[in-house]
This record gives sequence, structure tokens and C-alpha cells, in this order.
Amino acid sequence: MKKKFYSIIIPIKNQEKTVQNNLIRLIRKLKKIKFLANWEIILVDDGSTDKTINSILRFKTKYKNIKLVKNLKNRGKGYSIKNGIRFLNKKSEKVITIDADMPYMDTFNKFILNLKDNDLVILNRKNKNSRLINKNKNFYIYYRIFVGYFLNLIFRIFKLTSLRDTQAGLKGFNSSFKKIFKYIKTDGFLYDLEFLLILEKKKIYPKQIPCNYSVSE
Repeated sequence: MKKKFYSIIIPIKNQEKTVQNNLIRLIRKLKKIKFLANWEIILVDDGSTDKTINSILRFKTKYKNIKLVKNLKNRGKGYSIKNGIRFLNKKSEKVITIDADMPYMDTFNKFILNLKDNDLVILNRKNKNSRLINKNKNFYIYYRIFVGYFLNLIFRIFKLTSLRDTQAGLKGFNSSFKKIFKYIKTDGFLYDLEFLLILEKKKIYPKQIPCNYSVSE
């Protein structure tokens, strides 16, 4: 089995209390994946106002394959991912983007296995086999879910996409797709939709997988 080099891009902001533990969770997963030749984590700080950067700098002294990129000011998720793409290792074969709170760790191994043999993999939280795993489900959690469903409905009504979930914060794709990032104009959270639409125009469609997921409060 040919081993691969994976790059993981994580936009991050004001995560000083959680960033180290979340990185440890991710690294433990990566170390157990046998078909990885190597990996790198590119953290893109999007204008943190707390001590997130100091926490990352302390942590990355233990790992040579963690990079820290800093936006000059808060620019949004899309801008952060586009900025992170600029720092991909030349050996990178697959790119993963994931939210800083790591809401999909229960599905991460399944996701990686699917990405190995597919050009583009996304999660589908609306799949009948997907599960919300928050122990305490309050009004805010259901509000966020409703907003996500409503936005997707609008996208489909206006025929922007046929996908029922474009916004899940875990996506993977071939590193050769980095060429299209110069055409992406969206800096905010709708970056995901624009990215998928550009690929769809090129007849590149995602492998969609169900997931266990949590919603951050």
C-alpha cells in the first residue's frame, strides 16, 4: 500500500483553553493511521485576542510538523483556509480542513479511509445515519441546527446546489485542487458553498458520508 502525505488546515480564533487538548486528540488519531507516510497541521490564527498564539507556540515546540500562520486581522473562515493553502508542503497529496473545536472526531477514521480512495469527501449531517451526540441539547444548539438547515434550503431553492449539507466543518480533497483557491472570493463561512460549486462546474462531485457530530455552545 502506497503511503500518503496529508495536510490538515485548521482556522482558529480565541481557543487558548482548548487548542492544545484538541490538537492532542487529532494527533493521536493521525498516528494510528497506517497508510499515512507523514502529515502536517497548518493552524491559521484569525485575529485571536486572547493567548491562543502563545498556547500554540508552546505546543508546537514538540512537533516539527505543525505550522502557525497568522492573519493580520480577523478575516473569516474562507480567508483563513485560502491563506493556509499557501503553506502546503510540496509533498502533500490530500488536504483536510477541519473546525478548531474538532466536532467530528467520532467519524474521523471513517472520513480518512474514504478520502484515501476519493478526490473529494464531505460529511452529510442530514443523512439518516448521522447522529447529534451532544449530551445536553439546549435551545442554542437547536437554533444553530435550524439556521444551518434553513440556509441549505435557501441554497437548494435557488438551485445553487443539490447537496443537503455544504457547511459541515470537515472536508477533504486532492491537493491538486489548490489551484482553484485563487478563484474563490468568499472570505466568510459561505466559502464552503463556493468551493463545492466551483468543483461541481468541473464535474467533480463529493463522496458524502454520514457522521456523528456535536454542536459547540
